[in-house]
Amino acid sequence: MKKILHITPDFNYSCGRSKLVFLFLKYFGNSKNYETHFITNSGDSLGRLKSIPTLNYEIFNFTTEFKNIYQSRKFYKKLKNYIIKNEIKLIHTHHRYPEFLAYLISRGTNIKTVTTAHSLVKGKTRFSFKSDRIIAVSDSIKNMLTDTYKVPNEKITMLYNFLEPPYLTRQNIEIELKYKLGIPSDNKIILFLGRITKIKGVDVLIEASEKIRQNNKNIFTLIIGQLYDNSLTEILRNLPAEIKLLDVVKNPYPYYAIADLVVLPSRIDPFPYVMLEAGYMQKPFIGGNTGGIAEFIEDGKNGLLIDPENPQQLADKIMYLLNNPEIGQRLGQNLHEKVNRLCDFNNYFVELEKIYNSIFAEQ
Repeated sequence: MKKILHITPDFNYSCGRSKLVFLFLKYFGNSKNYETHFITNSGDSLGRLKSIPTLNYEIFNFTTEFKNIYQSRKFYKKLKNYIIKNEIKLIHTHHRYPEFLAYLISRGTNIKTVTTAHSLVKGKTRFSFKSDRIIAVSDSIKNMLTDTYKVPNEKITMLYNFLEPPYLTRQNIEIELKYKLGIPSDNKIILFLGRITKIKGVDVLIEASEKIRQNNKNIFTLIIGQLYDNSLTEILRNLPAEIKLLDVVKNPYPYYAIADLVVLPSRIDPFPYVMLEAGYMQKPFIGGNTGGIAEFIEDGKNGLLIDPENPQQLADKIMYLLNNPEIGQRLGQNLHEKVNRLCDFNNYFVELEKIYNSIFAEQ
């Protein structure tokens, strides 16, 4: 029995990192070859852990702050005791702070460490990416690891995030959901899903939507997610009626079903799940020309790219797709094909288990 501990902070529905970790926990938690453990600190999606009856999980009180020495020592001690007590052989972390503590615990022992680099980050070069193996979720992250953090190429494996085939609701959900949300049935819907921050370009989308509404009264913008950026509070408080803000949803796919296009005008983005989910649902996608979005989206072939500092450009491209639905349909179909080809659930775990098995073979 291979005993693996996953650690991530802030286990939330609107967080792509949490989505990936949950899929890890489901897969390995239901495998007879692994004993799966999980530690997190908080989050609005802890309830879904109960759907994995074989999972061993604990909620520890920790933050992701390197500077709090007292709390770091306390978390380090508690974490080390858990690892020893449960005879953990492999620690897979999903954030730089627990990754560094796992590295410290592993020194001088037979415990091995893996980390998944989910984000484009900077600083803390002395404390970051010390694990035995590192999984990069995109080539842009891999380049960051080698260029900024001087991680040797042989320690890195690039694996695009993957999708679990979703449970799709019945066909008439679109009319019912539009009615429930108060959206007229003949309105076109622009959908944003994710963390509500300036990094994700929510302010740009709102400005673009307001420009569109000046001449187009049958277009509705739906923003779904958790507020992470308090600088947007005032903007969100004064939204016009044609822009609707919803809290996080457990199942996003009905909202993709009613959308005419999906927009993510990120300023920085390593490899967003929203892009993959839009592709799975064959929806046209417009994204910020940055990071993993620019890496995956071939402009004009399987989506459109925009300058995330240019609301007028975003407004123009939204209207271009809404006025040319046959082009949007082709972009969505092409993105669907690429997602299915490069982000397959089964292929991902074949590669991940190769990494795990090579590490266990070293012990």
